[in-house]
Amino acid sequence: MRRYNTLYLSALIIGQLLFGCKKQDDFLNTKRNLNDVRPSTIQDAQAILDDNYDMNVQYPSSGLAGCDNYYISDLRFSSLGSIYQNAYLWKKDGLYNVGPNSEWATQYQRIEFANIALDVLAGISPDASNQQQYNNAKGCGLFFRAFSFYMAAQAYCNAYDKSTASKDLGIVLRLTSDVNVQSTRATVQQTYDQMINDLKEAVAILPAKAGFPMRPSAPTANALLAKIYLSMEDYENAAKYATAALSQFNTLVDYNSNLVSYSGTYAFPSYPNNPEVNFYAISSYTGSFLINWASRGIVDSTLYNSYEPNDLRKTLFFTKRSSDGQIAFRGNYVGSFSGGYYPFCGIAGDELYLIRAESYARTNNIQDALADLNALLVNRYKAGTFVPIAISDPLILLQRVLLERRKELPFTGQLRWEDLRRLNKDRRFAITLTRVVNGATYTLPPNSPRYVWPIPDYEIQLSGIQQNP
Repeated sequence: MRRYNTLYLSALIIGQLLFGCKKQDDFLNTKRNLNDVRPSTIQDAQAILDDNYDMNVQYPSSGLAGCDNYYISDLRFSSLGSIYQNAYLWKKDGLYNVGPNSEWATQYQRIEFANIALDVLAGISPDASNQQQYNNAKGCGLFFRAFSFYMAAQAYCNAYDKSTASKDLGIVLRLTSDVNVQSTRATVQQTYDQMINDLKEAVAILPAKAGFPMRPSAPTANALLAKIYLSMEDYENAAKYATAALSQFNTLVDYNSNLVSYSGTYAFPSYPNNPEVNFYAISSYTGSFLINWASRGIVDSTLYNSYEPNDLRKTLFFTKRSSDGQIAFRGNYVGSFSGGYYPFCGIAGDELYLIRAESYARTNNIQDALADLNALLVNRYKAGTFVPIAISDPLILLQRVLLERRKELPFTGQLRWEDLRRLNKDRRFAITLTRVVNGATYTLPPNSPRYVWPIPDYEIQLSGIQQNP
């Protein structure tokens, strides 16, 4: 859906200047030179938001690099660059200490594009003839800004804790495209409040169906609200918004169907042919480089052995590499996009069922939790072999839901990292991560400050914002 029209490219140039300029006068002079093509209409705003390369690609994946679902052999580790070695070993020093970092920069470039579109729309008074187009563009802008804030928050600030959120350092909340507005870090509470406010406004004006999986819709915004509330441990609201999303989008792919491939290079169909995908987005290079199924990451044996013999995910998600005989991940919902190299990090039906199942389990709604869990799993087992789960103990059921979440979404975005961050606050689920490299053991204990990635030094030097502890 990428659009290479002159107006969009001009907006792109303006956005980059807004994001990266060092002198106000330089920006103002450039802006005058481009005045004849500056975005000013609803169509212009939508065109900015419809560029999938800038709005749907390169979301953070540092958390994926740090999770426990894979490991790297000593031989492969020695060939990695220092950035990837440091990410793999959760090192703070030297992770992003040379020049700009794409994970941070692309997030705030995307936020800048969303703000440009929203600022354009703020100057337009729609009427009956264009209200629907206006609403769609504004809803898209609000969603992309909130989604970018969310993804950045999972990498660069503490996991949400109600008791400390008003004091913990959050991310930089850029709410305008005006380069003259000083960048400062909000609190975690302000960060989450802003995301929720953006999304509630978006839900009210987005259509029930977007038409393109790379555009958000009302169920997409509801799904992101469910994700956010789950991360906040607000399980009633997580269930509420998951239900709202599932009421309009509840498709699950039957892994027995011909939509999937057990022998092909790519297990799942590419955009836009996977009906389980509600919103299509792709992660950045950092995590994908390490877990690349073709040559590097080896799937953790505990994870791999947790799949039962008739569980089709074991075959669809994983493959034995011919190069070294190790188990590697291939079950990426991006299909053949860029060779299946970049992990899917958008929103799909499976995650929604699991969000609601966990929320129900945590609020002692056993029957509904079982219904959601069984609805998902019947589509994951060989036809006729699945025996519905029947658990009456809330804790055992919660443990099963969390296990299935790990098995269903092992390399989707940063979800495993996000889960480790939030679950570590509960002693029942807290774990210490361990890496062994060249005979040396490295650990990441629960609630370590290293669960928050450092902001790139380059960004600290430019903006003066406070670095993470």
